[in-house]
Amino acid sequence: MSQTGATATADRRWRAGALGGLVAGVAMGVVLHWILGLMPTIGALVGVETVLVGWAVHLFNSALFGALFAAVFDLAFFDDLRADVGGCLSLGVVHSALLGVITGGLLLPTAIALEGATSLPVPTLPVPGLTASFEFGAVIAVAHLIYGLVLGRVFAALTLAEGAIGWLPFDPVDR
Repeated sequence: MSQTGATATADRRWRAGALGGLVAGVAMGVVLHWILGLMPTIGALVGVETVLVGWAVHLFNSALFGALFAAVFDLAFFDDLRADVGGCLSLGVVHSALLGVITGGLLLPTAIALEGATSLPVPTLPVPGLTASFEFGAVIAVAHLIYGLVLGRVFAALTLAEGAIGWLPFDPVDR
């Protein structure tokens, strides 16, 4: 493959990662918003505690993390995994699990501390108390799993000829 062809392929993977991250962010955001009501809290991290700003911040970060997915997994070491849909799904799940640990364990507590808050307002799902923290964590874990699966699947659909999704209006030749 020529250098120009290699660059075009890498550019396509970066775009596929960002678009996949955006689509995955919508899927994850539905869980975060309708089950936990977290969008205003996400908006509060940038100083505006509204649903609209929360969605904007979440989707921006989702697209950014999707591009990061493409950057990290564009290394030759991952060529075999990137070659089929199952491998792309696996990479998406690993990526989202790492994001969950990094964002939940490092970035979110740091952002909360910078805002001067002492704790995250954890919604209490059916019963307040001990189970609320567990339920909150479980929903966040499921939301990240959904993000990873959707990211991996959209990435495969946009980069692999055999990864096409019938109802998406993409021709594998055009990808």
